Amino acid sequence: MPRHQPSAYLSHTARREGWLALPPCRWVALLIFTLAARHLANPFIATVYVLYMAGMGTCMGSVITSTLRTLADNQQTEGNAILNILQQFAGAVGTSLSAVVVAQSQTYLAGSQAYTTAVGTQNAFIMLTVFATVIWFSYFKVVN
Repeated sequence: MPRHQPSAYLSHTARREGWLALPPCRWVALLIFTLAARHLANPFIATVYVLYMAGMGTCMGSVITSTLRTLADNQQTEGNAILNILQQFAGAVGTSLSAVVVAQSQTYLAGSQAYTTAVGTQNAFIMLTVFATVIWFSYFKVVN
């Protein structure tokens, strides 16, 4: 299959490696964080975070490799730079939106600082879980 036919390659890749778009352990970790946000202890956070990052590690390399394979050899350097920029930008936007959600909860909810922060954190995890789910479904809609 020629390298300049990205849609055919992506469709083939999605059938073979499609589950790597959002590995179950990433989604499960987000759900655990969402459901247990008000009762998090440091060892629990560390354990779930390791699960989340294992999911991140298993998918990002595959997604980037699959994406770069659709480009011609002379475009792969620029493609890699664009993917790295988009990854950093998405991380900054996600961090900013999460901080806004937590700050709004701290400002407008009644209760102690610990309680309002816990509620805000849970709301931020809900938002991130929704985003991850939308991205997952979008991936399969675009690729298939």
